[in-house]
Amino acid sequence: MNITKIGLLGELRAEYALKKRGIRILHRRFQTPHGEIDLIAKDGDVLVFAEVKYRPLGRMGEGAQAVDTQKRRRLRYAASRYLSAHPVPFFRFDVVEITAAGVRHIPNAF
Repeated sequence: MNITKIGLLGELRAEYALKKRGIRILHRRFQTPHGEIDLIAKDGDVLVFAEVKYRPLGRMGEGAQAVDTQKRRRLRYAASRYLSAHPVPFFRFDVVEITAAGVRHIPNAF
C-alpha cells in the first residue's frame, strides 16, 4: 500500500472516531499552496481543524510529537485561508493520533 492510501486510511479512521464523539465533518483534505488540513469539522459552535497522524506500528505519543513548530505554522496558515472565506468566532486545532494502541483525540492540541 502506498503512502497516500495509508494516509487516507488513517483519515477515515480519524473521521469515524470524531463522528462517534458527535463531531460533524465539514471538509476533508483542505488544500492551500502552503499546506493542507486533513479534516475540518464542527464540534458544537467550535470549528475544528484536525491534523491526523497515523502510525499503525507506532506507540502512543509518536504521532502527536510529529506536529512540530513548522507543521503548526503550515496548519495555522491553511486555517487562516479557510477562515478568510468562512469566518467563525471560535475555532481550535486538534490532533487525532492513530497507533497500534488505538485512537487518541487531542482537542486544543496547540
